Amino acid sequence: MKSVTKVGDLPLSVHDYGGSGQHVLLLHGGGRTAEDWDPFASVLLENGLRPVAMDLRSHGASGSAPWSWSAAADDVSTVVDALGLSKPIVIGHSLGGMVAAVWATEHPECRLAVNLDGHGNPTRPDQMLGMDEVSADWAYAHLAEELEDMAKGMDDELREIMRQIDALDLFATYRAAQCPLLVVTGDLGSEYAMLFREPAGQAWSAGFAWLKEQLAQLDAESPLVITASMPTGHDPHREDPEGLVLLIAEHFEGFADLR
Repeated sequence: MKSVTKVGDLPLSVHDYGGSGQHVLLLHGGGRTAEDWDPFASVLLENGLRPVAMDLRSHGASGSAPWSWSAAADDVSTVVDALGLSKPIVIGHSLGGMVAAVWATEHPECRLAVNLDGHGNPTRPDQMLGMDEVSADWAYAHLAEELEDMAKGMDDELREIMRQIDALDLFATYRAAQCPLLVVTGDLGSEYAMLFREPAGQAWSAGFAWLKEQLAQLDAESPLVITASMPTGHDPHREDPEGLVLLIAEHFEGFADLR
């Protein structure tokens, strides 16, 4: 049975699903809560693991506090220490996946960190793969304008988080990993181009192609980083929890009993 407690001075809300196997700490996406993990946690329990999910700072039932990547990683440490989690596998979705990647740069003892589709948005015209410089500048300017319009509907805390996402050099973070890091992409992310007017939609598609190219290059270069994809949208843990468990098990021996 799931129990909900609060730990740390902030405080941080933690959902402990029980179980007695390998500890797995789950980090939700921006604007979401730990409850997003309920379906995936059930599959983990069925496969002999002990899942724990936390609300990130300024989310869900956790306290509100300024966002920084170091502070978010420290929050993960607070939960790990408070619950006595032993070398947990840390799996994050979207914003939480980026936190997991940052965690991986600081914790060589971590058995595995996983970033589920936490890629952010295109932030530069040179990420418009296949476009010449003039076309890239033009298309990216339209995409940036539409993304800014979308951000106007967010509260101040989430807008600040989005600014910090844009400022984070994820590929430098990946290359600084000190433990195994699995980066998973939902392949249907390319279809989000339909959310934008043209040429912003073309810019999104070009940026997604650039992302896939960079991930393939990273996979070939890094001894610790593995990249993979699933035939899902942005929420693989909710769209196909069983498939995600199988995918992680393919890359981390002993992850699940696979009953």
